[in-house]
Amino acid sequence: MPPTARLLLVDPDRRSSDLLTKHLQVHGFAISAVASTDAAQQQLPAAAPQMLLISDALPDSAALVFTRQLRAAANAIPLVLLLSFDHYSSRVAALEAGADDVLSRPFAIEELIARLRALLRRSRMGLNHVDGTELHYRDLTVNTDSRQVSRAATPVKLTVKEYDLLLHLLQHSEQVLSRKDILLAVWGDSWVGDDNLLDVYIRYLRKKLERPDLEPLIHTVRGVGFMLN
Repeated sequence: MPPTARLLLVDPDRRSSDLLTKHLQVHGFAISAVASTDAAQQQLPAAAPQMLLISDALPDSAALVFTRQLRAAANAIPLVLLLSFDHYSSRVAALEAGADDVLSRPFAIEELIARLRALLRRSRMGLNHVDGTELHYRDLTVNTDSRQVSRAATPVKLTVKEYDLLLHLLQHSEQVLSRKDILLAVWGDSWVGDDNLLDVYIRYLRKKLERPDLEPLIHTVRGVGFMLN
C-alpha cells in the first residue's frame, strides 16, 4: 500500500497480535503493537499513527473507555474495533463510543484489509492535496480537501464517519434523504441492516454542530429519513 500507512494495534492477546501484525505488514502497514490502552496512550505521540485497530478483548471494557476518551479529547483518528462476538448490542456500543467501523471475530483478513484501506482513503491521511474545495451552506463550511469543518466560524472536529455523513447531507442539502439511501451511501457494504446506526451518528453530528444560539441544521423527516435545511 503506497504510501505505507502507520497503524497502532492494541491487542492483549500475543498470538492474535503477532498474527495480525504479520498480515498487516504484508499488506503495507507499518505496525506498532501494544497490549493495553495505557501503553497505546503513551505510544500515540511517538508512533503518530494514521489509524487505530483495537481489540475488545481488553479487560474492563477498556477498548470502549479508551475510544470515548479519544473522542472526548477531539481526537478524530480513524479507529476500528475488533469484537469478540458478533452481537447487535456490542456493535452499537462500539459505534456509540466513537469507533468508525467494527468487525467481529472470526473475520477474513481480506475483509479487514479492505475496511482499513477504505477508511484510510476516506480520511485522506498521508496524501497530498492541491487546491482545496470549500462547500458552504448558511453558516456551515466544509473543506473537502482538508476535511475541515466549521460552523459560525468555529472549527468542528469530526471523526471519519461523522464527516462522511455530514458531507453526504450537505451535497444533498434541502433534499429529503431516506434512511436506506444514507446508510448505503455512507456505510456501503459495511452496513449490516441496523438502521439504528444512522440514529447514533445523526445524534453525534447534532451534538457537535448545534448550539443554543444557532438554528438546527439536521432535521428528521418522520417515516422517511433526514434533511439538511
